[in-house]
Amino acid sequence: MRAIALAGAGVLATCICLWGAAPFADHLVQGLSPVAADAGFGVIVFGAILILALGLARVAGVPLRPVALKGFSGGFAIGLAGLLLAIGYCALAGTLGRGVGPAARIALPLGVLLVLLQVTAEEVMFRGYVQPLLIRGVGAGVAVLLTAVAFAALHAVLGGVEPVMLTNMLLGGVLFGLLARVRGLGAAIGAHFAWNVVEQLGVGLDPNPGTGAFGSVIDLDLVGAAHWGGSAAGLNGSFAMGIALLAVILFVVWRRPV
Repeated sequence: MRAIALAGAGVLATCICLWGAAPFADHLVQGLSPVAADAGFGVIVFGAILILALGLARVAGVPLRPVALKGFSGGFAIGLAGLLLAIGYCALAGTLGRGVGPAARIALPLGVLLVLLQVTAEEVMFRGYVQPLLIRGVGAGVAVLLTAVAFAALHAVLGGVEPVMLTNMLLGGVLFGLLARVRGLGAAIGAHFAWNVVEQLGVGLDPNPGTGAFGSVIDLDLVGAAHWGGSAAGLNGSFAMGIALLAVILFVVWRRPV
């Protein structure tokens, strides 16, 4: 029960951190350029979550081992494969096309670092701190699912309330939880990083349409059927993402049963 309570405290602290840090960060970056504003906001909010996760892990006695390059690279390959599969489904559905966003900007490397900070903060909190505590209390299988539910709920707090998008966030949480369980936290960080950085900065699918403040290597847009990506939610609100995530989850389970 103590482990479950500590895990719940971590989720609650993350929500409080977002509610408190996000308005504060937004106030601080007002008037800055789009690149500086996005970078400053991300560093403040996700830096706070990362520090909070590291502090809670220390207090609760949850060991956070160094990220292994092999685990990170393996997870990166899995995340990239899942994203490319989802994009392929959108292409088959006829919603994928070229956008008119700007070419890659000089700030692109800064965007890569910011995405890395974001996914590291989220994974250290949820798969590095919350999930191991829940495993102590309820077992591995239930812990992976409950952590994924908390992960999806966090995105609901941030505004992702559309059912298909929430389902995709839940499946993403399950994938990252399985990877952390069988291949280590580095694999979860690698998969999450691959998906986000290529989606946002590689092919420009987030936001949809257009590109973010840091630009992208190429700009692809999703237009047409909303449930195949043709909405403001883009790939995150599509059936394509859900199907791809299910396929990758089955692959991970088949490769190393949990």
